[in-house]
Amino acid sequence: MRRYVKRLNAFLLPRTNVQQRSIKKLRLQTFGTSSCNDQWITSAIGRWGVEDLELVVDNSSWCYDFRLLDKCENVRLKRLVLSNCYHHDAPKSLTFQRLTALTLCKECSHISHVCCYILRNCVQLVDLSLKYSGHNRDSLHIRVPKSKLKNLQLDNCNVGQVYLTSLPCLEAFACRGQPIELHYGEVPRLRHVSLNFLQTGDNAKDGSLCGLSKLFLGIPPPLEYLALQLRGGQMWIKPAAIRSQLNHLKKLLFANVAMNWDTFWILTLLAAAPALESLHVHFVNNSEKVGAAGSLDVQVEHHQHHHHLKELMVIGFGGVAWQTGFVKRIMRASPILERVHLLDGHVVEGEDRELVGLKIVRRRREWHECERLEVLNELTDGIRSPHLEIVLE
Repeated sequence: MRRYVKRLNAFLLPRTNVQQRSIKKLRLQTFGTSSCNDQWITSAIGRWGVEDLELVVDNSSWCYDFRLLDKCENVRLKRLVLSNCYHHDAPKSLTFQRLTALTLCKECSHISHVCCYILRNCVQLVDLSLKYSGHNRDSLHIRVPKSKLKNLQLDNCNVGQVYLTSLPCLEAFACRGQPIELHYGEVPRLRHVSLNFLQTGDNAKDGSLCGLSKLFLGIPPPLEYLALQLRGGQMWIKPAAIRSQLNHLKKLLFANVAMNWDTFWILTLLAAAPALESLHVHFVNNSEKVGAAGSLDVQVEHHQHHHHLKELMVIGFGGVAWQTGFVKRIMRASPILERVHLLDGHVVEGEDRELVGLKIVRRRREWHECERLEVLNELTDGIRSPHLEIVLE
């Protein structure tokens, strides 16, 4: 440890006559309080001009006071990640107020108060991520009319309701964790929403938590892209009607849809998106047997037409009757459909865990020629569309 401290001192705290260097990114992880921590950070930001700083503190209550930098002239810090070391007075510092991107991890204070306090003081902030934060299923109320925030991400924050009351510049919202109620207020620029919900244990007792209508409460936002993942053995979808019309929605992605679910709730959401152009559905194999729900669901009457739908992609397609019936129903209701892509595989999230960054991992399926012809004949039976392309792989 002494050798580590000595070398870091030599790097960050050299004599004043040492040639000026530039450090753009620094990640510092510590397992306890050290008298050198404040000096290291102050020198890195104030002297060497660090632009991207990540501080990770384990087993300690140490927090750096960013007000120590207010008299420094070489401060260029733009992106900051704090894990278990957020100082409650940090937003009062000039350095915090210049930030454009901030990530807080393991912040246990009242999440609603922390979020609004930061946004009111950090007037240049564009990206805000809160991870593994909150307690007791808090409600998150955000009303900051003068905020410039464009991207907001909640990752495993213990909140029950989220109220996006007033964020005039917000363009993208992502939430991962337990199901929530989502209320929209004045968010006139909101275009992208990604929701990744995992229902586990006792939190799954109330099936109404997963009702589709509870994800679109308040003023209808002008969404263009919606990604929705619903996972967990206890998860259940209530196909309740959605009161808000998503008139601007162009692309819709459903990921990790369990094989033993019906698909009627998907059609409920489609009915609320009359301008939809692209639909991606990912079915995932689970350990439970697929019951009759899928085949029964195919028989349900569906009179809704999708006059703008041009693309349909089904990932995890195995050619079973209920999947074929689901695809054919969409084809019949989409008069200008141009491409239907059916493939085996699954979806994964990017390494940075951004919820909007889902990627398709293809898995080549060896179709027997007779089986392939049977699926294609079933899909095209009774459908006349010379411009429609069906890709089965």
